[in-house]
Amino acid sequence: MIPARTPATARLALATGLVVVAVLASMLALRSVVAPPWPAAGVLGVLLVGAALVVTRGIIGGRRARVAAAARAGATVSRLSADDGGTSSAWPTVVGAAVASWYLLARFGGLGGTTDWIVSPSSVGHLVDQLGLAGEIIRQEVAPVAGTPPIALLCVGGSLLVLLVADALAVGARHPLLASAAVLVLWFPPLVLTYQMPWTSFAVTVVALLLGLTLDGAPGGRRAVRDAVVGAQVRRAERRRAVRTTATAAGITAIALVASTAAAGVEGVGGGWTSLFTTASKAARLADNLDMYRSLSTRSGATVLTYTTSTGSDVGPLRLLTLSRFDGRKWDHGRPQGGDGFGPDEVLFPSGAELTAEPTRVELTVGSMREKELPVAVEPRSIADAGDGWRYVADRDEVVGDDTTQEGDTFTMLVRPRELSAEVLRAAPPGRSEVDDAFLDVPRTAHADDIAALARQIVGNAATDYDRAVALQAYLRSPSRFTYDPQVPPGQTGDAVWDFLQQRQGYCVQFATTMMVLARTLGIPARFAIGYLPGTGSGDPNTFTITGRDSHAWPELYFTGVGWVRFEPTPAVQTGAVPAYANPLLGGPGPTVAPTPEDELPRPGATGAAAAPSASPTTGTTAGPGEDDVTQRWLVGTVVLLVLAAGAAVLLLRRRGARPPRDAEEAWYRVVGALTRSGVTLPTATTPRRAPSETATAWEERTGAELPWPVRDGLTALAGELESERYAAPAEVGDEERAERLERLADLTRAVTTGLATAGKAAGRH
Repeated sequence: MIPARTPATARLALATGLVVVAVLASMLALRSVVAPPWPAAGVLGVLLVGAALVVTRGIIGGRRARVAAAARAGATVSRLSADDGGTSSAWPTVVGAAVASWYLLARFGGLGGTTDWIVSPSSVGHLVDQLGLAGEIIRQEVAPVAGTPPIALLCVGGSLLVLLVADALAVGARHPLLASAAVLVLWFPPLVLTYQMPWTSFAVTVVALLLGLTLDGAPGGRRAVRDAVVGAQVRRAERRRAVRTTATAAGITAIALVASTAAAGVEGVGGGWTSLFTTASKAARLADNLDMYRSLSTRSGATVLTYTTSTGSDVGPLRLLTLSRFDGRKWDHGRPQGGDGFGPDEVLFPSGAELTAEPTRVELTVGSMREKELPVAVEPRSIADAGDGWRYVADRDEVVGDDTTQEGDTFTMLVRPRELSAEVLRAAPPGRSEVDDAFLDVPRTAHADDIAALARQIVGNAATDYDRAVALQAYLRSPSRFTYDPQVPPGQTGDAVWDFLQQRQGYCVQFATTMMVLARTLGIPARFAIGYLPGTGSGDPNTFTITGRDSHAWPELYFTGVGWVRFEPTPAVQTGAVPAYANPLLGGPGPTVAPTPEDELPRPGATGAAAAPSASPTTGTTAGPGEDDVTQRWLVGTVVLLVLAAGAAVLLLRRRGARPPRDAEEAWYRVVGALTRSGVTLPTATTPRRAPSETATAWEERTGAELPWPVRDGLTALAGELESERYAAPAEVGDEERAERLERLADLTRAVTTGLATAGKAAGRH
């Protein structure tokens, strides 16, 4: 329990501390939508700004207390400010905002969002660049996203803004309920985007905000005078209120713990307490617009597809999309139109490659996947029992439909493997004359010639397209040259492929794109494929499960007489061995070696259960209809609420004087403050009875005009009330009589302060 009579400065420090705790707890809930390690920067920033608020308010409150004590002792003071512990001063918020600005510039204002504790003018430009990148990420990605510097800046900066607004409301304006609304803004992203709120964040935030209510009371000297008037009975009532509020906070915490624990064990509500009130979308889509500068975020393990095979072996990766257009940073698919219908026995493949005799029968069942494309094997195949509306687009080797797949959909696929081996591919003539020029286009960036020169250096004297492709694959898979890492370093040149070749760090999107571009510079037709790894086996030896973690990207190169062939440049630590035909050391033909399922693609285009590559900001293809709109709505809503909260804080600070005084001492204190602001300072030894006449004299000396009689009459009446309260014996009064007296004090205070302001304006015009 927080004592009801804690000194003003300590009470304000406690109030700020509780706001800091509530903001920290709510900020950490953002980890469900933005992957760590950004919270460390957020915690440090909140603690620094909180300390600045406490120290500044303590300095101001201490000085005011000393001035008030000197005034009560009879000393002459030039200006008497409210002895309120620094509540009414805006300086703590100003200092806190300055510390927050410095911290954001230092922590995120370095080149590429790095830390540089020496802030310079260039830091502002770098910070603005990071904010621009953050806006781009928000427009094209959905939760969870990687905690890259731009997104970390948004989380930390937003938390610091919430802290400043909440502190101004709770401590400056003494409206802890409004401060609670500001803090709860940080709950919107996890609730809207993931439909979950960690119970620890919920409980700690609620307890801190409820405890803050026990601190709302008249601060400083005014509280001491009030206590002397109202006596022990009121103090006992305040202590009972503090006990009740603390007990309520403890009770809510216990309920939150019990509810969260119980919900975790109930099927369908295990995602958290908010699942009881919301329905999470389970739709999952792979994005068709990829950004090379996007980092990999956490994958879901929910099932996307299951399938059984007639042979007991998987059939290699399942592909949904193929892309050909790359601008040096982003991929763009452009959903195909048209396509031709097909029969159940028709082999779907764009070239007449030689097939093996025995097909593999695959029975597929859709889980959380929501696509307008069917997942198909990279080898020739036929499809049956898929329902109406599906068409085959030969130039992309995609099976497309008008409606998205739904959970429980089934279809059958007969996979007819080609004769693929090093010998067959090495003997294939160059394919550049048989495909569209789009599969040979290389972005004309500043480093296009450097990339082409590197490609020639890598392949050396390789005589065939196959040997060149294998050389490129081996170069990128070499652990001594490249590192698989889901965190993509900030770009430096604007050419994502060149940046990757210099930084040598990335995941499948970077490896696949780079091999494709290198191959195109050598005249080898290449395209980019998106789909899923083969998945993992289950209890049934013929059944395989594909989850969101199996999403993957790889390059496909064209060979005359064979068609499009998959290569695997992503390191073995994530994908396993290369396909047998792509390993010349194995010599003969062989089936594709199944990669190991790992977290592969970023998930800006998925929600709920799936993984997906990073979406392009130009098309907005995401995890389902309207999800980009949802992301933008919560962002705009958050900004609007913060602006409204800040405006409310300013308005409340300006209108604090409109609150009725609690007693004559407080009313007199306000009037003396209004006189001081008007340029009239009464000597400290002035008694209330002499104050009206001395005020009139001082006013006339300062303005040359007579103090209006309504103001003088109000001062006289208020002085009488003050003398009666100070020196008359306390009398028992009823609630109605006390209410009438307080209303009279409010009217007198309002009449005097308003009259002084009006007279001061009139004197200034003359």
